[in-house]
Amino acid sequence: MLAVLGLVALAGACRDRSEPAAPSTNPSGLATPAPSAAPVATGTSHASFDHDGLERTYRLFVPPQAASARPASLPLVVALHGGLGTGDQFAETSTFEDVAKREGFVVVFPDGVDRTWNGGRCCGQAVTKRVDDTGFLATLIESLSGSLPIDRTRVFVTGHSNGAIMAFRFGCERADMVAAIAPVAGSVEIAECRPSRGVSLLAIHGDADQNHPIGGGNGTRSVAGVPFASMDDSLRAWTRAMTCPANPSRTTSGPLTTTDWKGCRDGAAARYIVIAGADHPWPGSADRRASQLQGIPSQALNATEVVWAFLRDIPTR
Repeated sequence: MLAVLGLVALAGACRDRSEPAAPSTNPSGLATPAPSAAPVATGTSHASFDHDGLERTYRLFVPPQAASARPASLPLVVALHGGLGTGDQFAETSTFEDVAKREGFVVVFPDGVDRTWNGGRCCGQAVTKRVDDTGFLATLIESLSGSLPIDRTRVFVTGHSNGAIMAFRFGCERADMVAAIAPVAGSVEIAECRPSRGVSLLAIHGDADQNHPIGGGNGTRSVAGVPFASMDDSLRAWTRAMTCPANPSRTTSGPLTTTDWKGCRDGAAARYIVIAGADHPWPGSADRRASQLQGIPSQALNATEVVWAFLRDIPTR
């Protein structure tokens, strides 16, 4: 299941002197909110802060629209790389920054510990070390919301593979902080999903995924060593937690089969798209090269555009 496309290393705590300076930090390790009168720095930057005794790093893209935005007016997308990936790698693979520049939203690409996320049963060192990734992401969202004109009612989390698993976990455990999640090629890997309120969902999975089989279990190409939950079980757990109706609609158009649940808890919705013939890579990936660890990215759907279109249309609450 591991997303290794590009595998860009985060040299020197992800700092690039050619990019805008990272936010300053206070003694607690959190990025210091900028004074309200200060101009908002736009473009790509890298920063870090201490969380739970660990230095946590991230890549941040602030669109040009932020320079003249009203307070609390821009959406925030938290985009989580797959196992053995990095924030830089996922930014390049997904091209989310291009969409953010066009559409006017902030996107942040955090880095997992040892390039993994603690999504519950998966994956790797993040699970072994019991890393508090839910707490890290919550702190990151709070920090960015204090220094940028972010609309706290329009915070979204997406991710690929292990990052998708982490997105599911965050949606279950910190529903108070997120309006919707969009996991791609990942499943629910916590024992129980008990959200405090309704959260909308877009899940995307290929039916030929050899890293994270859509039917669950160990993939023939997986190196995670985890018998994954099936997507049917994952959607069943999620829609039950969100009290969605038991009679979703289903449509098929070419290689895409879409299942929709409407009228879920607090007006949330759930959508599940299965891509026929798609393997594990991020669909529509900018890197179309074949990978022995993932296969060839499907071009039947551009996951970045589809994810944003779904998130953009989530009603403000």
